[in-house]
Amino acid sequence: MMGGSTVALMNTVIAAFAIAVLVANGSAATEASQIAARAECAEVQECRRLALEAHGRGAYETFHDFAWRTIQTGRRNDPELMYLLARAQSLSNRPTDALVTLRRLSEMGAVYDATTNEDLWQVRELPGWPQVAALIDRVAGSDVTSRTTTQPSTAPAAPPGPTARIVEPRIQGLTVIDAVRFSAPGYVPGGLAYDSVSRRFVVGDLYARKLLVVGEGSDRVDDMVRADSARFQDVTAIEIDRRRGDLWVVSTGPTDGTAALHKLQLISGRMLSVFQAATEFQPVRFTDVTVTPSGTVLVLDDVGRRVLGVRSKATTLAAMIRLEVEAPTSLAASGNDQVAYVAHRDGLVFLDLATRKASAITGPDGVDLGHFERIRWHRNALVGAQVTPNGARRFVRLRLSQTGRRVTEATVIDASLPAGSGPTFATIAGDDLYYLVTRSAESGSLNGAPGREIVDVSVQRIRLR
Repeated sequence: MMGGSTVALMNTVIAAFAIAVLVANGSAATEASQIAARAECAEVQECRRLALEAHGRGAYETFHDFAWRTIQTGRRNDPELMYLLARAQSLSNRPTDALVTLRRLSEMGAVYDATTNEDLWQVRELPGWPQVAALIDRVAGSDVTSRTTTQPSTAPAAPPGPTARIVEPRIQGLTVIDAVRFSAPGYVPGGLAYDSVSRRFVVGDLYARKLLVVGEGSDRVDDMVRADSARFQDVTAIEIDRRRGDLWVVSTGPTDGTAALHKLQLISGRMLSVFQAATEFQPVRFTDVTVTPSGTVLVLDDVGRRVLGVRSKATTLAAMIRLEVEAPTSLAASGNDQVAYVAHRDGLVFLDLATRKASAITGPDGVDLGHFERIRWHRNALVGAQVTPNGARRFVRLRLSQTGRRVTEATVIDASLPAGSGPTFATIAGDDLYYLVTRSAESGSLNGAPGREIVDVSVQRIRLR
């Protein structure tokens, strides 16, 4: 058995080797020092210090990583550490996650400066923010309030603009129609899928930890399955396996670094199985799910920056491909069992599922392939929701080369989503693109639920040509 000094020496050697590899590959020295720091971040005080240092130099993805480590190493449900995580989530382009964390804090009776902190400007633009702000105000007016302010932030007041010449995709405005509309109290999107057989939409409710179902052309929404029967945590994405009639859901713990993949019967919502993320993978957060033609289910873990998978008839989640990218956001299987794609902050990645290797997608000079928060596959192309520099969202179709490794043409097919419309979910059935849009309606009472914000929800449809 090795002594403590031997283990420490080995950790030092491992960290030094990682630094040497990064430097040899031309990576920045700061990134190398971050790996060394991660190897030594074993106590909450040290993790917090490293998180704040990363915040101070504007390394927001690293800030996020260390903020998660404080949650793992610190006291359970520590409000200060949770607020640190919320700030990191917002600055690393995860505003919906930050909104979830802030809601948990307000429900715990902890009030911080979320209404003014510049780190959280993206959160305050989300449709679900007014509801959380109302909770904060309500807690602030009570006698049991925990209040803390933070140091002034150095975060930008708006997304940083591009430094290189950007070539705008050509615009092919396609007709957008409402497929369904409904209203729900306190609704925050947690996924979208369409069952073309029953002509029903399945939508996830992030906070309520349940799935809703609404028929096409209807405004009547019903609960399909809740957390108590399906063992959901926060619902973050859903996908239908049309060939096998299965409904797949990923859910994630808001602060504890756990996540699971749930398999349900599509027609009834009955739970069939749950695949928990093994302890060796934690901390994890599942943000998207997709299914290959042969039935392999792929899951995107944005904390671990990897793709996990469950092959047909397998009983456990297995690690498949490590992603050397910042802030992965979405995952799409192609029509080929051997290929899938990942969107991340700075671009797109081609996944070779046979060799389990990832490589960057290239494209025409000047065309921005980054900032896609959702991608889906359609006829040798990727269709995705892209965030523009002013915070608006647009849907872009990216046609691919025969090998699938290069974008040959980018076309804007819908640019009608305004700034502040919030992250959107999308699904494709046949030649129809469906995407979810939420808008705050009013605060009041709906079906006897006083004080909850009423959210207008619509599913838009575009026929892809």
